Amino acid sequence: MSQTYSAPLEKTIQAKIMAYLKTLPETFAWKVHTGGPYSCPGIPDILCVRTGRLYAFEVKRPGRKPTPLQEATLWKLREAGAVTAVVTGVEEVRSILDGDFDV
Repeated sequence: MSQTYSAPLEKTIQAKIMAYLKTLPETFAWKVHTGGPYSCPGIPDILCVRTGRLYAFEVKRPGRKPTPLQEATLWKLREAGAVTAVVTGVEEVRSILDGDFDV
């Protein structure tokens, strides 16, 4: 009997990434909440400042892609000097923060 694997939900991945980021020194991270009257459409799910550098992480389930608006927002942030990435888990975030991942 074979089991089907179900990828974790985005909110589960986001929670694991946030838990990891909270353990790092010289790091401030926050989950962006969307949908309210003051939200900005397309802003990545998690923003993080670490040792003076802004990181913007769009969190997706494995195999999923960002929307065109999310891609455009990531590009604008990158043009302004932020490190941006679409991530599917903590290991990718860790690699990016360690400078071992090509973004």
